[in-house]
Amino acid sequence: MRKKWLALALSLTMAVGCMTGCGGSDTATDSGSSSSTGEKTAAVETLEDGGGKVLNIYVWNEEFKSRFEDYYPDYKDGKIGDVEVKFIMNANEGSNYQDKLDNALAEQESAEADKKVDIFLCEMDYVNKYTNSPLAVDVKALGLTDADMANMYQYTKDACSDDNGVVRGVSWQGCPGGFIYRRSYAKDIFGTDDPEKIQEQVSDWEKFTAAAATVKEKSDGKITMLSGFDDALRVYSNNVKAGFVSADKKLTLDPSVEAWIDQTKEYTDNGYNQKTSLWAEEWTAGMGKDGNVFGYFMPAWGINFSMADGSGSKKDDDGNYLGGGSYGDWAVVTGPQSFNWGGSFICGAAGTDNAALVKDIMLKLCCDETIMYNISKDTQDFVNNKAANSKLEADGIVSEFLGGQSLVKALSAAADKIDCSNVTPYDQGCIENLMTAMKDYYNGKASKEDAIAKWKELVTKQYPVVTAE
Repeated sequence: MRKKWLALALSLTMAVGCMTGCGGSDTATDSGSSSSTGEKTAAVETLEDGGGKVLNIYVWNEEFKSRFEDYYPDYKDGKIGDVEVKFIMNANEGSNYQDKLDNALAEQESAEADKKVDIFLCEMDYVNKYTNSPLAVDVKALGLTDADMANMYQYTKDACSDDNGVVRGVSWQGCPGGFIYRRSYAKDIFGTDDPEKIQEQVSDWEKFTAAAATVKEKSDGKITMLSGFDDALRVYSNNVKAGFVSADKKLTLDPSVEAWIDQTKEYTDNGYNQKTSLWAEEWTAGMGKDGNVFGYFMPAWGINFSMADGSGSKKDDDGNYLGGGSYGDWAVVTGPQSFNWGGSFICGAAGTDNAALVKDIMLKLCCDETIMYNISKDTQDFVNNKAANSKLEADGIVSEFLGGQSLVKALSAAADKIDCSNVTPYDQGCIENLMTAMKDYYNGKASKEDAIAKWKELVTKQYPVVTAE
């Protein structure tokens, strides 16, 4: 019966109330307290540990694996005590990762003990597909308390809460974003690289566009404000008034996203970008020593994982950056609007036979101030712990990549303002297909209307439950 329940829950995840997964509130406590509706909540029964001998963790890349191996204190040589740790990695392209995870979760009840899913990672773009279902365990059933999660940024708890405010996942990171600009180019074009002065130049979209024109003019067209078509999309899509898909599964185009389309066409026609595509080799090339891009919209992980590599800096044998290229020639400001881009969430799988270990991993990697302080100090990851971030700022921990600027100080204010209430389970496909469909419009090969129609066709094909007007 439980196998049928799990399979049914999975099949219904995309078809029933998944739309408001970011709107929950973490106000229930273990002993029974007021929920977001003011009603008394029942105490949560702690799951019994099944004594599993293999901990299976589903991921799409090396990010969490490296954090786990480097900072979970009880991990050694592939094991936690006598429990073997296995990472099952499937690329996060299209729906590949989710498809593989869904198949594994559907077989959870009948799976051999050593093959049961214990932990799975989710991205912000689809986390509430899982946390708005019983497939992800209530973290309080694992043993986490409100006090454990007190230093987390509220939006990260809201993002992985179900409609009743039950938190079903946690994250070690926050992903507030900013505009990262080239210091040397700023000095040449604006006469200063001071973040406060540059922020004045880009504090709203009208000023940002004027700055783009100045960059082109004063560099004789050799430098562009942005690299490509997709650069500002996450800023606009994170500031929508309504999600991509409505509660009745209708595909919508929010005015904020349409403003991005119009701006990108203007920037393309005026030579304010280089017509590159996100993650393409040409897009990354603009970050290098001889790159000719003024700036990029990036979250903290984009600075550490993308821009540091793209800068051309050499690394030592331990993977530490040694400088060189454009490394150190960057700074970050808020830009026209605060935004969030991404975020990885740790979920405990229903049916795990390692509940005690799942809880301990969440507690140490996502709640322990000292461990999270060290993660940020060592890697410049923006951690999901206000106390750790305050200490990092007080201790003067700065980013060498950002020329000695405090990443925490620059992005903390944005983290408190993030609202993920309009995130839907379909955002990954909606955004990826939007970038694909609009390119012909930007390149003058299709009308805006035809490109939007193409986007609707791609999205509804990927998500058959979604309909377009």
